[in-house]
Amino acid sequence: MEIFRNTGKFSQKPDKASLKAQILKGTVILAAAGLITRVLGLYNRVFLANVIGAGALGVYQLIFPVFMVCHAICCSGIETALSRLTAAYSGQGCHGNIRRLVKLSVALSLFAAAVLAAGVFFLAEPISVYILKEPECAGCLKVMAPVILFSAVHSCVFGYFYGMKQTAVPASSQLIEQICRVSAIYILSLTVFSGNTAGAVLAVCGMAAGDVLSCIYTLGAYKLHVRRMNRHEAPEGSPAAAYAVLFRQLMHDALPLTVNRLSLTMLSGIESILIPAMMKLYYTAGGTAMEIYGIVTGMAMPFVMFPTTITNALASLLMPAVAEAAGRRDFKQVNRAVSVSVHYCLLIGIAGMSIFVLYGSGLGMVFFGNALAGEFLSVLAFLCPFMYMSATLTGVLNGLGQTRMTLLHNVICVGLRIGFIVVCVPKTGVLGYLWGLMAGSIALCGLHFFRIAQISGIRLNPVRSILAPLAAALAGGYCSMGIYRYMMNGLSLPLIITIAVACMSFAVIYMLCLYLMRALNR
Repeated sequence: MEIFRNTGKFSQKPDKASLKAQILKGTVILAAAGLITRVLGLYNRVFLANVIGAGALGVYQLIFPVFMVCHAICCSGIETALSRLTAAYSGQGCHGNIRRLVKLSVALSLFAAAVLAAGVFFLAEPISVYILKEPECAGCLKVMAPVILFSAVHSCVFGYFYGMKQTAVPASSQLIEQICRVSAIYILSLTVFSGNTAGAVLAVCGMAAGDVLSCIYTLGAYKLHVRRMNRHEAPEGSPAAAYAVLFRQLMHDALPLTVNRLSLTMLSGIESILIPAMMKLYYTAGGTAMEIYGIVTGMAMPFVMFPTTITNALASLLMPAVAEAAGRRDFKQVNRAVSVSVHYCLLIGIAGMSIFVLYGSGLGMVFFGNALAGEFLSVLAFLCPFMYMSATLTGVLNGLGQTRMTLLHNVICVGLRIGFIVVCVPKTGVLGYLWGLMAGSIALCGLHFFRIAQISGIRLNPVRSILAPLAAALAGGYCSMGIYRYMMNGLSLPLIITIAVACMSFAVIYMLCLYLMRALNR
């Protein structure tokens, strides 16, 4: 397309120090906001589990496939396309076209969101009965329907800020959304839903409050940013484009992205719907199936996914760096970036796996008062190295321009998990689902790893990246378990303090051992 034509402005090599500082600053902002958001989200899950119970938490989780499909249709492709076009036009100094693109994107997303929201609201009962196989979801879907509109708007604004390399607004918006969600749920539980009458609708009301206020904040931030840009705006570097031209450019990028995202989202949605349906074939009581589904997806998984805040930030740092190096055909730099990121993801993954294996049962009891949540947390711990690494490898593949290959790998792995759900869950219960998660995570990492190795190669030292952290984990586990047993038997302290001290002692010993074995320097 015309806007991507190379000019003298783009032929100059960017200043490495300033580029690295810009990327690092954005990543730190996203990581810090993501960490706080995860902590608040974890608190929210604990609070919800105690207020509405595991069964209602499972019902709440079940509406997300519908929400994600609607989001994929109305704004996921448009958000990414807007981000790319914003970056391109910003490089040419054509800010008028950027503003027209934002208006066009919001209008298109809002129109699609309005149609989908109306469909979800008026068809809530058929969707709940015939698709989700859970009639209790109908009320939740009706409350969720308007959220699709607000989510579409602030997603488009996110695309603008990402394209302008302004990560502070999306990061702070996510933080505001989570704070409003947690606050709304807490207030509603004491007022409207007091007297233990709360169900899954309470969680959806909190979700709606968070999205509405986040949308208002992002729109206000966009208006202020545009006003500042107008005061300091230089003359446009290219003529103003007509809306018809901008529409064609937007759709050129957005349509294939939407189709790809929708395909993967629908597969993931089918997976989420099949899990409780297949569990009901094993656990004859439907309430038991929903309770176990709520424990796995609403309690155990958020704990396991907590360290992904760091790996996701690393992935956001890697993608532009890899894309820049690949554009220069500097695959040696790509190789080094990938190798270093995989090494540190393995260090984080092995540490997370060790902590959850050793103290998963205690964490489940402390935070949820549920022994089953602790058992699932200990089993899911073995996913940690693969789940944390897959996010980084996905970012690398996208940076290399391998978006179709990323989609193919994800489709294969989701299909593998669905196969386990259909074949194994009716015979073995939740254990079959956990086997499917393990098989899918390993397959995704393997496929990503093999493809990246084909393009740029990966230098991985098994001693420093695998054996050293495993040895450090054994040393840290042995010492921390000794401290844990001593505190449990000899000191009358709350369990949460005992586990916290044990986990911190593990982390200190783990890092010290890695330092002594020179595994921290890659």
